Amino acid sequence: MNNIFVTKKYYAQNLKVALPVILSLAGQSVVQMIDTMMVGRLGPVPLAAVSLSCSIITNVMMIGMGIAMALTPLVGVRFVQNDNKAVASLFQNSLLLNFVIALLSTLLLVGIKSLLPYMGQPASVLSSLDGYYYWVTFSLIPFMIFFAFKQFMEGLGNTLYSMLITIGCNILNVFLNFGFIYGYMGFPELGATGAGVATFVSRLAMPLSFLVIISCRKKYRYYLSAFSIIKVSLTQICELLKVGFPIATQMTLELFSLTMITIMMGWFGAATLAANQIVQTMIGFSFMISNGVASASTILVSHDYGRKNILDIRLHTYAGMHIGVLVMICFAFLYGFGGELVARMFTANSEVVAVSAKLFIVVAFFEIFDGLQITSLGALRGLAEVKYPMYYAFVSYILIAIPMGYVAAFVFDMGAQGVLAGFSFGLITAGMLFIRRFRRVVNTLKKQWQNP
Repeated sequence: MNNIFVTKKYYAQNLKVALPVILSLAGQSVVQMIDTMMVGRLGPVPLAAVSLSCSIITNVMMIGMGIAMALTPLVGVRFVQNDNKAVASLFQNSLLLNFVIALLSTLLLVGIKSLLPYMGQPASVLSSLDGYYYWVTFSLIPFMIFFAFKQFMEGLGNTLYSMLITIGCNILNVFLNFGFIYGYMGFPELGATGAGVATFVSRLAMPLSFLVIISCRKKYRYYLSAFSIIKVSLTQICELLKVGFPIATQMTLELFSLTMITIMMGWFGAATLAANQIVQTMIGFSFMISNGVASASTILVSHDYGRKNILDIRLHTYAGMHIGVLVMICFAFLYGFGGELVARMFTANSEVVAVSAKLFIVVAFFEIFDGLQITSLGALRGLAEVKYPMYYAFVSYILIAIPMGYVAAFVFDMGAQGVLAGFSFGLITAGMLFIRRFRRVVNTLKKQWQNP
């Protein structure tokens, strides 16, 4: 009975931390879905342009986001040890690092834009993506500053403020979409470019909102007042990079795999590329919910790690895995039996709907494995165990997912479904490797802490 009670307690703790993160991340995905729906009404070509732009920009953005995510476990450990000076210093150095990375990412994306004509994409798509591409690219600077605030607060165990800011700015984004895409309410009608303008403005509001909230709360004001040029520390920046760079690499490898999938989808034509955007948008939505659960595991496990509590590490991790799998089972049923209905929410084009429905069947197959791999990865990040997951990501997403997708699609003539089938094998491999690594790390820690 005691074990059952403890298990329920850990589920409750995970959900308490995870729900605001889920709502925050899901809110971002909902805005992407609304962007896709609104642009989808303009036709397959603008939708395909947004798809290609998002795939490329998100890949580069993940580098900065991954490095920023190092802040949560590092702050979490020091926070439970009451080392507030180190917490404030980590926060300051993370903000500086994120700003520099955002500037470099923006320059990189501007350079990548000139290479797009050589990637075999339809000329009509390339001629439609300029405005959207550039506006979303420049929105990375305020977004990365916001992300440093977000990861810092999550390290302290506070996930509420990120949720409130994200939801509020997402509502602003939707409002601006109506204006800038269609020309409502006196706004200029900019089409797909308008979705990019709305994204830029809403992302600019995100770090400003966080700065106001922290400045007004005495509980957190210390971490801002402690800022000083003297506290710029190359040692802490290197510590952030040591943990963050492998996280960024792992995330980028997974997204690079999805980008290669998008490029291969483009070889089947604009309709398939547009269908891929619909499917990828929904994959992102379900993934973000599981990622919210994984973020809770990272926060709670980092606190348990700071207290050297093996039992709590295990139970928080397994509770997160169970919740993540349950969420993905629900989405698997939705995509498997209602894929066509979901696609019709985005477009009235019958060809795009038909292709989307076929792709959703493949997605239904791998959703559970996606839930397992992200929640187990979240626990590993809480332990600052990031090097091996980076290696596993290379094997899973580069050596398995991309080649198998190509072979299934073009050698075995499975078409667009084959491309996604290859990615599913990469997810399965990643999930098994991450879980195996978590068990090994926990067993090693148990021996170290029992025999100091």
